Amino acid sequence: MAGLTYNLADPEVKIVWEDALDREIRARDPLLDDESGLAGAGSDSLLQFKTDLTQEAGGTLRTKLVYQLRGRGRAKDEVLKGHEEGYKSAVFNIYIDTIRHAFNVTSPIVQQWVPEDTLEEGRNFLADWAATRLSFASHLHAAGIALVTDDAYRLNNTINALNSQYIIRPNGKAAGALTAGDVFDVNLMGEVAAFVKNVRPKIRPAMTPWGPRYCVFLHPDQVKDLRDSNSQWYAQMLAAMKGGRIDDNPIFTTALGEDNGFIFFESDFVPPGLNSGETAFKASTRRAWVGGAQALFMAFGRGYSAPGFTPKRWQWVSETEDYQHQRAIAANAILGVSRPRYQKPGEAVVRELGVVGIETFVDHGQFTAAESFQDWTDAAPGVLIEA
Repeated sequence: MAGLTYNLADPEVKIVWEDALDREIRARDPLLDDESGLAGAGSDSLLQFKTDLTQEAGGTLRTKLVYQLRGRGRAKDEVLKGHEEGYKSAVFNIYIDTIRHAFNVTSPIVQQWVPEDTLEEGRNFLADWAATRLSFASHLHAAGIALVTDDAYRLNNTINALNSQYIIRPNGKAAGALTAGDVFDVNLMGEVAAFVKNVRPKIRPAMTPWGPRYCVFLHPDQVKDLRDSNSQWYAQMLAAMKGGRIDDNPIFTTALGEDNGFIFFESDFVPPGLNSGETAFKASTRRAWVGGAQALFMAFGRGYSAPGFTPKRWQWVSETEDYQHQRAIAANAILGVSRPRYQKPGEAVVRELGVVGIETFVDHGQFTAAESFQDWTDAAPGVLIEA
């Protein structure tokens, strides 16, 4: 008698589900990572939390920059009367409003079909969504991607384009004119460092676990260029490690490394570069950025009651519909993100407080520009990608 054989598709074959679940991974971003130590309430933080509106009513937080005296003064018996300097200041507003999202289970049969707790999974999805949106919006503001006008992505504040003086490109190239030789390398950092340290108003370094530093945020495509085996940066980091500098070497943390007071971080959220008119995304480009103290503000409200919201404290609401046939969970917060910039009385231009952009050519590898830029075209539907 011939033996009975089964195929995997036969209903008699038992299928066992593993206990662990695989999820689409959420990108880990150094901006809000506790280990990086770049975000906090202090004025030396790169991303400063503003909590004033968690204690009182209001939807707008106004910040002020007071300028130092820059006048000549008087010497010897020169008359001082009539040559005094006045109080000079400028203000910047950050707005807060709601941001929320929800997850639902449409029928109890969905829970019957799968072994995991679907509503708990939904809570995890929402937590990842919230963390991703905070980082995504922060990089949009830092890089000045004004093409994004949806408040759900820019988190309730208009994204101001960067002052063009504060955007550096390799080899003196103009916007939209980058070619394959205009990649990110530590050699470019000499020009960036000179600008950051000489521009006025002065950009203060941010406080980090390694002391006061300027922080450079690079897309993985730019990191690939930086980590080239011929890179001066790579050789410097190897030399530092061989010399015994281990404990305070940022390469052993979330940071990539350090060069001349600048610490490099990698982030998937570093946005595309823009074309010459800043009316479209530019293929084969990324806009990295340098952040100092108070490069970004993130403000929070209190909602119905204190203590209010924080990056990790959102309001969770669960509800049912149709006699508990449908279940849902929502996450919501009241907050806003923006990049402070000020216009000094008597000046015609608005100057950045703590950000410098670095736009370079990148190779998308096996991906098309449309695939590489999908997150940003989703946030700005209708905006084209210029070849």
